Amino acid sequence: MKRSRWYAIRVAPSYQRMEAVDERLPESRRMESIIERNCRKDGFDIFMPSFYTELRPHRTKQILQKWFPFLVGYAFVNLPRLNFEELRRVDGAVCFLRGANYGPLEFPDGTIEALYFAEHERRQAFLYEQHCRKENERHEQIQHLRGQLRKILPTAGESHLANKRLFCCGKSILGVLR
Repeated sequence: MKRSRWYAIRVAPSYQRMEAVDERLPESRRMESIIERNCRKDGFDIFMPSFYTELRPHRTKQILQKWFPFLVGYAFVNLPRLNFEELRRVDGAVCFLRGANYGPLEFPDGTIEALYFAEHERRQAFLYEQHCRKENERHEQIQHLRGQLRKILPTAGESHLANKRLFCCGKSILGVLR
């Protein structure tokens, strides 16, 4: 079994932004940043902790999913063969984070696992919040439609008004359907 050796690299500006979605890639790799795609293309195992959030711009009121890195400007790369020079040639990798002994700083597996776990927890919380928001919107829409139907349809003592309501509403509904 290969020993994993995780090192932090400094990422060039704008290489942490999302790459355009490539439909040919598997589902797990579609939402990658530029540095992640470049490293994986060259055969390096990379981990860049990140999280998703939903934003609602005040002009459009449309909900957008945005992706943000936990550590802006840094990513972790697994180098079991200690091939530092090959990684330096990857587009977007600037340099290694140095330790006190003037060499690249190696991170223990426990630290990387904790970051993986934190990212996974954050992703699950995001998906749960997204699901709850969609259910609330659906419930509000149902309540709104029920309220509209109460205005149109007669109640127990209003059967004589039903024809007027249906006639007036029927014209507006037919106008929409045409």
